[in-house]
Amino acid sequence: MKQIICYDPDGSPVPVPADSLIFRPAVYGIFIENQQVLLIRDADVDLWHPPGGILQPHEPPTQAVRHFFRDVTGMTPKLGPLLHVEEKYRIDKEGQAWHLTMLFYALDRPAATVATLTEIESAIQPDWVPLNELQREQLLLGYEAIEAGKLRLQI
Repeated sequence: MKQIICYDPDGSPVPVPADSLIFRPAVYGIFIENQQVLLIRDADVDLWHPPGGILQPHEPPTQAVRHFFRDVTGMTPKLGPLLHVEEKYRIDKEGQAWHLTMLFYALDRPAATVATLTEIESAIQPDWVPLNELQREQLLLGYEAIEAGKLRLQI
């Protein structure tokens, strides 16, 4: 039986049978402003990731990423271009193996709005992270997408 290497929440490789994987698309938004990027800290692993998550069945990614972002900031961003696509093989805390295809879109501030972080009833903590302080090792996912976002803005 074919084995796929997945990574557990600690980042350790774990071989799993290929037929045990569940496929899910996910979408994330890259919002860069004033030399900072809006990120969410995953409390379980103490790493950052952009706002977003797993898509619901039949949910358009472009609609979902704006919804995820609105939940974090209270504003609905303008959708920019697709910046990056990434494949990941992960195992969650319950031991389920996932094949994730993650889409990363650029997000822009709509005219005449101010981004404010809203209180979220979960373990996530959104914050503005200075781009010059951000290292790959601090991110659960999305580093290449943030780099693509910086190129888009010529930072």
